[in-house]
Amino acid sequence: MKSVLLLLILHNVYCFVPCPSITNRYSLLLKSGGKGFGAPKPSKKKVEKKQEENELPPIVKNTAPKAKAKPYVDDISAGQSALKSMRRKEAERKDDGLRKLKELREMDQSVIEDGAPVIPERVAMRMGQRMLPFVGIPLFLGTGSFVTFWYLATYKDMEFQPVSVAAITIVLLAVSLVGITYSLFSTSWDEERDGSFLGVDEAQRNLGNVKEGLVRTSENAEIRDKLDRMSENEIERQLDGLDRRDADRQKETID
Repeated sequence: MKSVLLLLILHNVYCFVPCPSITNRYSLLLKSGGKGFGAPKPSKKKVEKKQEENELPPIVKNTAPKAKAKPYVDDISAGQSALKSMRRKEAERKDDGLRKLKELREMDQSVIEDGAPVIPERVAMRMGQRMLPFVGIPLFLGTGSFVTFWYLATYKDMEFQPVSVAAITIVLLAVSLVGITYSLFSTSWDEERDGSFLGVDEAQRNLGNVKEGLVRTSENAEIRDKLDRMSENEIERQLDGLDRRDADRQKETID
C-alpha cells in the first residue's frame, strides 16, 4: 500500500516539474520565429546579402572606336586607276615598237641612199698595225719551229717525237689565229681615238657592241616579219599616230 502511494506521488511530481529539453526547445522556437505558425521569416540582412549575390555584374560598354569600313567607292576608284595604268603601259609598249619600226625604216632608207657603211680608213690601219705583233709573231714562231725540227732531224741526226713536233706547231698557229680576232676587237673603232697599247678596254667595249648588235639584229628580224604582214597605208597611219602622241607628250612636258 505504501509503495502504491509513493508511485502516485512521484508521478504527480514529474508531471508538474517542467522538462529542461522541452523548455529549451520552446524558448528557441519563440526566439527564432514570430507569432503564428509556419517557417520563420528570414532577416533583412540575409535577404539583402542574397540579393547582392544574385545580382549580375555590371555590363561594361566597349568605348574603343570602331574601325570604319572603307566605302565601296574607294574600291571602284582603285580598280579604275589600276586599269588606266595597265592601258597606259600597254600603249607605251606599242609606241616603243613603232619607234623601233620607224628607226628601221629610216636605216633602210639611209642604206639605199648612201650605201652600206664601211670601216673608216684610220680604223682599218690600226687593225693592220695590231695584227703585226699579235698575228705575225705566233705565225713566224710556228713556221720557224717546224723548219727547226726538220733541220735538226735531217742534218744533226736528232730524233724528235712526231707528236711533240705537231703539238708545238699547231699551238703556235692557233695563237696566231686568236691574235687575228684580238687585233680586230682590241682596236679602237672610234676614228678620233687611238686607244691603249694592249687594247683591253677597247676589246671589252667592242665585244659589248657586238652583243648589242646581235640582239638588235634579232629584233629587226621580228620587226621585218611584222612589216611583211602589214600594208603600207596601215604602217603610215600608225606612224602618223605615233608622231601626234609624241608631239602631245612634248607639249605636256613644256607646260
